[in-house]
Amino acid sequence: MVIQNFIINAIASLGTRITHLHPSEIIIFDLAIIVIISMILAFVAKALRQPLIPAYVLAGLIIGPLVLGFVKNVELIQAFSEIGIAFLLFTAGLEISFRKIREANIKKIALIAILQMVIIFGIAFALKGFLDLTALQAAYIGVILAFGSTMVDIKLLADSGEIVTLHGRLVLGILLFQDLIAIIAIVVFTTGGFALAPLAIAFSKLLAILAIAMILQKFVLDRIFRFAARSTELLFLTSLGVLFLFIILAFVSEISIVIGAFIAGVSLANSPFKVELESRISPLRDFFAILFFVALGMQIIFAGVGERLLLFGALLIGAFILKPTITFILLRVTGYRQKTSFETAASLAQLSEFSLIIGMLGVTLGVLDMSIFSTVILATIISMSITPYFIEYKEKAHKLFRYPLSLFKFLPTHEILQYDATGKEETLLIGSHRVGGVFLKRLLKNREKLLVIDYNPEIIKHLIDKKIPCLYGDITSPDLFSKISIKNLKTVISTIPNYRENAYILKVIKEQNPKARVIVTGSRISETLKLYKKGADYVITPKILAGEELSKVITSHGPSVKKYKKMHLKNLKEVHKTFY
Repeated sequence: MVIQNFIINAIASLGTRITHLHPSEIIIFDLAIIVIISMILAFVAKALRQPLIPAYVLAGLIIGPLVLGFVKNVELIQAFSEIGIAFLLFTAGLEISFRKIREANIKKIALIAILQMVIIFGIAFALKGFLDLTALQAAYIGVILAFGSTMVDIKLLADSGEIVTLHGRLVLGILLFQDLIAIIAIVVFTTGGFALAPLAIAFSKLLAILAIAMILQKFVLDRIFRFAARSTELLFLTSLGVLFLFIILAFVSEISIVIGAFIAGVSLANSPFKVELESRISPLRDFFAILFFVALGMQIIFAGVGERLLLFGALLIGAFILKPTITFILLRVTGYRQKTSFETAASLAQLSEFSLIIGMLGVTLGVLDMSIFSTVILATIISMSITPYFIEYKEKAHKLFRYPLSLFKFLPTHEILQYDATGKEETLLIGSHRVGGVFLKRLLKNREKLLVIDYNPEIIKHLIDKKIPCLYGDITSPDLFSKISIKNLKTVISTIPNYRENAYILKVIKEQNPKARVIVTGSRISETLKLYKKGADYVITPKILAGEELSKVITSHGPSVKKYKKMHLKNLKEVHKTFY
């Protein structure tokens, strides 16, 4: 009770003292409060394994006028938040690498991203009367609902080591295309509607800025950055200069400054200094992004949300059920297997930071009122908070929904993809991309009686073109092992970085052929030890093996290092030639 009274009195005293501060002191105080409260809530979110964005929005809600009312200069914080949007879009542009999109099949990804958005947009528009929305408001809601969160998904997939898996690459490809579509949506909405003439003018301005970006990137920026790279400070300042140059171009062209920021990022996406640029920009981006999400929290009005319960429910149903279902069906129709389609769809089951940016644009243009925007913010927070659990427990969820998902088994798959799988193979390689590619090269050189299994249809097509015996499918599917003569196998190598799948492989192989050597992969030391207990003959631990190999190179002297380098480059070129 004493502590509670102390806290209440301290807050009251603090509120009184704020009113007597000098304007410059108020700015410092506001920023200090934002950083401290955001830090505390970020610690809590991290401890609960939650994404940080909802924590920042919650911080804004607490320190904003609705609760404690600590922040007085709200307009300045919102101005800072605009810079945060610019930095977010700049770094999103840096990720628009078409090489990454090609890895997941650019045509299919484009088709899936566009069809998903068109279907969701159409459903939202059809429900405008039921949700008490105007036609333009329904258009905004349709776009807001269509996007998945690039920031949340990429962070979670990278942390779980799944960014290199097939579903990880599919998620990345879809998100990159959604980012591009979001920019187009911003251009369309900024014109104030769908009138042809204003849209034509806006897109001509967009294309003009893109053309300037391409010319600068090809003839000017590379040379400037090569010189700037001599100094980290100059490199940092130059990247900021490019960002604000395109912001000014967008401002002069009377299109949204966030589009200018995005194009600035795209112009540097293929720069050899991209990684260094991201590392230098990221602290500044993170700071202003925090201000953006805090400013959003400060604008939440719960009274307005009460008037929009139908919209609130529709957004959550759309994020958790409608969007994943549509994505799953589209992936299955384009030939991806059930598990890959489910894992990809589950990873995209949330609203996006772009949803918030477009929602704020709607408020600025007077299309969306604060009740709608507050509803969008709350739905985004909830969907982002649940995403980590979707990704962590997606395998259990897949088993839980196995029966309803099987209703779509009539849709075409790539199960028929195979080449020369005779059943007489003695070596089975499961997963042939990256680490598996190194094994494949050695096994082919030794003329092993080999069969490769992979669930990436693009890799299987590459192998078929090379006339390498291969089979497409999910290794955890009982039907797949029925196509293999397990008793003939002498060696099984799995490069899949998934503990459950490797444990399943060990169980099946050792039960039917105890004499077969089974080599599997463990992404963590704890998993490696468990796999040894389950009977693995050897467990590949990539990071430890890489460290051991690197130690050999470092401790070698003279010509030996050159020899290692020559061998490494040769191996990389051969693996690249096989798969790219």
